[in-house]
Amino acid sequence: MRSPGEHMRKVLCAWVLTFAVGTVCFAVEYTVHIVEPTINDHLMMLDGPLPPVCKQGRTMKVRACRGEYEPASFVVTASKPLAAVQIEVAPVSGPGEPWPEAAIDVRVRRKFGASPILLVHDEGFLRTVPAPTQDNPDAVTYVPTGELRDADELQPVAIEKRKQFWVTVHVPETAKAGTYSTVLRIVPENNDATALTLEIEVYSFDLLEPMVEYSIYYPVRLASQVPPDDPLSFGNLTEQQYVAELKNMLAHGMSNPNIHEGCVTARPDGSLDFSVLARLLDLRESVGMRPEVLYIGGHPFPFYDGELTDAQRQRIHRYVREIDDWARRRGYSEVFYMGRDEWWGEQLLRERDSIMAVDEAGGKVFVAVMHPEFFDRVGDILHCPVLQSPVSRHVNAAFRKYLAKYGEMEAARRAAEIGGAGRFEVMIRNRRYRKAIDGAHRAGHKILTYMNPSAGVPYPDLQRRNEGLGLWRVGFDGTMTWAYTHNGGDKVNQFMYYAKVYRTENGVVDTVYWEGYREGVDDMRYLTTLYAELRSATGRFPDNPLIDETHAWLKAIDVVRGDLDAIRAEMARRIVALRDMGYKALPPEEILKGIDLERVRIIAFPEPWRFKMDADDQGVDEKWFDPATDDNTWGTLRTDVKDKGWGNDPGFGWYRTRLPLTRQEAGKTFACLYFEACDEDTWLYLNGEEIFEHSGETTGLLISEIWLTPFVVPLNDVTLRGEDLLAVRVYNSTGMGGVWKPVHLILSDQQLTEEHVEALVNLNQE
Repeated sequence: MRSPGEHMRKVLCAWVLTFAVGTVCFAVEYTVHIVEPTINDHLMMLDGPLPPVCKQGRTMKVRACRGEYEPASFVVTASKPLAAVQIEVAPVSGPGEPWPEAAIDVRVRRKFGASPILLVHDEGFLRTVPAPTQDNPDAVTYVPTGELRDADELQPVAIEKRKQFWVTVHVPETAKAGTYSTVLRIVPENNDATALTLEIEVYSFDLLEPMVEYSIYYPVRLASQVPPDDPLSFGNLTEQQYVAELKNMLAHGMSNPNIHEGCVTARPDGSLDFSVLARLLDLRESVGMRPEVLYIGGHPFPFYDGELTDAQRQRIHRYVREIDDWARRRGYSEVFYMGRDEWWGEQLLRERDSIMAVDEAGGKVFVAVMHPEFFDRVGDILHCPVLQSPVSRHVNAAFRKYLAKYGEMEAARRAAEIGGAGRFEVMIRNRRYRKAIDGAHRAGHKILTYMNPSAGVPYPDLQRRNEGLGLWRVGFDGTMTWAYTHNGGDKVNQFMYYAKVYRTENGVVDTVYWEGYREGVDDMRYLTTLYAELRSATGRFPDNPLIDETHAWLKAIDVVRGDLDAIRAEMARRIVALRDMGYKALPPEEILKGIDLERVRIIAFPEPWRFKMDADDQGVDEKWFDPATDDNTWGTLRTDVKDKGWGNDPGFGWYRTRLPLTRQEAGKTFACLYFEACDEDTWLYLNGEEIFEHSGETTGLLISEIWLTPFVVPLNDVTLRGEDLLAVRVYNSTGMGGVWKPVHLILSDQQLTEEHVEALVNLNQE
């Protein structure tokens, strides 16, 4: 892999035949910053300094599996207004078949109401109209410029001061593993164009479905099923709209929304009408939504307030058995029936008899519970409590505190700190919540969570943590929050605090926190895949140290404060490493048959090496590889300390040392260097000349592979003088970087292969 600047120039040269790439002819009156990590809780203010997640650059990088959606983002800040800015996307290049144009989707962030951020193709499909009130003279309302629908692709954007763009990569299901790239051109009508490179690493493995359940409250009905005397409302959908929303849910990892209203009804003669439920399932199944269980709220019996009469109990028994039988014939193994919503305290005790009646008939109950005290009342019989999380309260309290202390603008700049107040730590450390969660599992029940945080709380990183790895860390079996869309407000000025998306006339518009939710689902898919590989590897190679080490690493993951992108990258690395354990190599003794070991020398490098970070990638231009370069002011770093490297700083780093080789030894028939591991891409210079490159570009290895792949550097084609200067340049994109395992010099008067060299090193270490 070349440096970001080198790679971008290479791509642009290849693309110039298709697009007229205008290099800057005069001072471009705008700057471009890459947002890393893309999912964060910072607000992009119109004025003032950008948050620390924004870094000036020209290369965006994503890593994903086949079929996965992965975001990237950049910010354009203009010193003078930019008119009609277009984002042109070049075809994706790389191994395998061409990608469809829709694989790269570009949107722009648009504020809506007090806090939600919409991701739109046409920021003008809604216009803002002043609507002052006595309490809020600055209040506004929204009016569509035409039909209430977004465009299908990004429209030209005016940038008065600053705009953030959102890129979603959808890796084709058929994509080959490897590194792909494309170029995005920022093309203002009144200024020069600027090019950004987007690099996409596609992993060699496929993701499994998550080990936890993803459901959500979905308060809608099909308009065709609404009685004539019931006027249509915001929640009554056409079948076309219903299908569009289901597809959007599936694309975000939402596999089983509950069925909220009137799906099974009792006819006057007492028989059950399944026609509505059947049609809903037809539509769900048509888009590939086929979960094992159903969560329904529209059943034909109530949960009674108090002890049941015999007639009431018999009614529940009969209907539960009929619905369960119908669902099993349809292919669904279980049905969960919704109890009294958000009852708590003594109310739950009065609902207990109804829950028991469902259980007696072989059915199961789910219900939202507002407090962990539910466990003391119905924890022994409630099959699926959906426990309200306190994180939204903590976030709201933090917001009020920051608002009072700092004022509106500064509180907004501290949004990431406010979002941090709602992480799962508040539940991990709470004795009452632990009792309820662990107690539900001991009773043989599953437990989900809601308001974790509220669906529309505008903190993407918080959504990702709490709806992703946080579920696993705390011990929840899934999530079912309120709601996909909320029925408050009108169809234009929608109440978004409880909504993941903004509903339009042809689908929905995503929000940034809905994208954060999807990343949380994907984190869980990586974790599920890693656990599956662990189980497989344990069965095949139970004594391999990588297995215990991976279990220890999993235990130590910091879901509350850890770098989730780095955690995911490490999960990918370990998945690949565990999969590769199936390779059975010959023992070193077998490989070295015919080699006289007495005529081989393995020389250890003197430690430590001289070392210097190169955050600005200036080392090549300043010739840090040249023997004449004074490195006495550099720091030192050992390369023979296993798992050391230079730490987690991304960017370039340089190592320098002298080959432990005399002039007499330089004349051996065979000489090479053996690097046990470098993280990630590596360039070697000997006496001022580049002699070797071990990178993703030269090897075809993925980042998830190259960091732990040893390599041999032949020295027979270079002139060795003794005490030769070796310089090693390493590029690291994420996680630990650098030379993190020993380096060896191999000498022999026999011809050796790379397989021989690796076997010699392994035998020497034994």
